[in-house]
Amino acid sequence: MTLENLTFSKSTLKGGVKVPPSKSLAHRAIICASLAHGKSTIRGIQFSKDIEATTGVMRAVGAEIKEDDGVLCVQGTQGVNADVEAFCNESGSTLRMCLPVCAAVNQGHTHFTGRGKLGVRPMTVFEELWKSAGLFYVDKSAETGSLDLTVKGALPAGRYRVRGDVSSQFISGLLFAFPLADGDSTIELTTPLYSKGYIDLTMQSLGEAGIEVCYDGDRTFEIKGGQTYKPLDTEVEGDWSQAAFYLVANRIGSDVKVEGLNLSSAQGDKVIKDYLDRLDESGDLVFDGEDCPDIIPVFAVACALRKGVTRLTGLSRLKIKECDRLDAVYTQLTAIGADVKRKGDDLIFCGKDEFEGGVKVSSFNDHRIAMTLAIAATRCKKPITVDDFSCIAKSYPDFLERYKALGGNVR
Repeated sequence: MTLENLTFSKSTLKGGVKVPPSKSLAHRAIICASLAHGKSTIRGIQFSKDIEATTGVMRAVGAEIKEDDGVLCVQGTQGVNADVEAFCNESGSTLRMCLPVCAAVNQGHTHFTGRGKLGVRPMTVFEELWKSAGLFYVDKSAETGSLDLTVKGALPAGRYRVRGDVSSQFISGLLFAFPLADGDSTIELTTPLYSKGYIDLTMQSLGEAGIEVCYDGDRTFEIKGGQTYKPLDTEVEGDWSQAAFYLVANRIGSDVKVEGLNLSSAQGDKVIKDYLDRLDESGDLVFDGEDCPDIIPVFAVACALRKGVTRLTGLSRLKIKECDRLDAVYTQLTAIGADVKRKGDDLIFCGKDEFEGGVKVSSFNDHRIAMTLAIAATRCKKPITVDDFSCIAKSYPDFLERYKALGGNVR
């Protein structure tokens, strides 16, 4: 079956499904293991395009990584002194979290390339830091039309003032790199921190690797230099952002038993459970998507089918993902019959019982938009056709297989 244009019809998903391992935690475990002195074992890996990108980048700077039936065996890098190519595909997590690390362990140039919109996603935070430190940072992405960025030189230990409202991935990347510096460092955020849950995951991963970072819970991180990453023996827990698709499906009429989730997880996207529970409350409701942008597209489907008025706020960061997800959610849910208005960066839904469907819609080559539309189709009166569905390989390659096994109607 080609995945370029798929038609989804109304259905009820029913059965059990084990959610894939957390992509966010897998990225972090691979980075920590690649920096460790010794051999690490990481179990429960799903080799999505994003995870393949991170393993590839860490291999480029000297880590030995072998794959065997969902298990990664990683021999940490001893550093390299060479000009290397680091292909990030479309993964913003790979680029932003690995760039400071690569600069720290590679004495040569690291040339980052990628696909899709990665070359136009914000990188100013790093550009300013590298240039202010007198280090090599050349970005030709605007000229070449895709990611084309070369860096050389590790940020020296010191005190750095960094914005926290662009992407937490910048902060995570610095937190991975600064323990390798010769001296102690401080990161002081100049704005409130967005997506704090992802920083919690970074802190958890660093702790498992024996790295000490002091965080005041607000805007200051203190990182000791000269630390040594310890090898890992770990299993990646289930991904709440992927579970959100099935949990929303249940909210709008399906009956899926979702397995493999850690109810005490530090993943910020675990908030999907509380958000869905709140939809039972009467009256107008407001939800803030600032700290959980990845679950907002599919959560919007549940909001569109809730009786009453539901407002989603804090959605500006959806505009700088693989596509402009704010525009994609607004236009595509409108196309299938949702009653939704856009006011600035807010979406306001007046609930309906069902979507009309009967149209061709676009995934915008964005994995989360594609899967969101597949879930929305379960409550469409008429079939919808979704283009470029192969983009799900970025994060959840076997989503379609699971969807059909649960009774989803696809042709």
